[in-house]
Amino acid sequence: MFSDKMAVHGQQNGFLQRLKFVHMYDCGDVRAPFPAKLLRALNNLKEVIVDSCKSLEEVFELGEPYEGSSEEKELPLPSSLTRLQLYQLPELKCIWKGPTSHVSLQSLADLHLDSLDKLTFIFTPSLVQSLPQLKSLDISKCSELKHIIREEDGEREIIPESPGFPKLKTIIIQKCGKLEYVFPVSVSPSLLNLEEMRIFKAHNLKQIFYSVEGDALTRDGIIKFPKLRELFLSSRSNCSFFGPKNFAAQLPSLHYLKIDGHKELGNLSAQLQVRPLYFSNNFFPF
Repeated sequence: MFSDKMAVHGQQNGFLQRLKFVHMYDCGDVRAPFPAKLLRALNNLKEVIVDSCKSLEEVFELGEPYEGSSEEKELPLPSSLTRLQLYQLPELKCIWKGPTSHVSLQSLADLHLDSLDKLTFIFTPSLVQSLPQLKSLDISKCSELKHIIREEDGEREIIPESPGFPKLKTIIIQKCGKLEYVFPVSVSPSLLNLEEMRIFKAHNLKQIFYSVEGDALTRDGIIKFPKLRELFLSSRSNCSFFGPKNFAAQLPSLHYLKIDGHKELGNLSAQLQVRPLYFSNNFFPF
């Protein structure tokens, strides 16, 4: 989208430093709109919306850390970014290309992904460490998406200590036919502000919360979701439902529970601990 010369010139005249909003629509020949040199200049970028760019293969090119430096320097993804929305990008293979161990997404609050046909994962484990403000995660019609957090070399990558989404309020996932897992169990204790979870037509779903090597459940085997009020699950897979065996989710605030297509509801009652009044009055199968 922008040339390197433009990036350098923008640094001189302050144009790119002042840029806050980038909206791209139907840019047919663009493959990588944000090269690393450009990102280093976008210090105040707050919102990126990319829609119907048929050739786009990646969004942010992170590049490599500075050579010859012994210091761990942060790569150039703008930490000011608060909203990222990507729609109808049939060739998109990755959102952020390059090493993410020193990338900060500390301001990102809203992530909306729709019709990204070749995307197989969203976050790397290191990126999960840099999302303290994420409030809304909305994923639709990503037909090749298998994991929210990337696996490495065919194995689930061990998540670093204290990962999670402490401000996350809403998770909506729909029509992601190859999705196998949503989050590792190690992320679940951070979801204290989660209010709504909706998962529709994820027919390959194995577990919502899965266990990896190095994970540790709470001592009593209970994960608490104190603010979760609405839970919608539509999946015709034979998954073990909410989490691994001997895993229980405590949902004291649950007001609405809707299940569609799950054949083993015994797992539901065993894994979801809700107050009897809420369960009996607000359990609505389709």
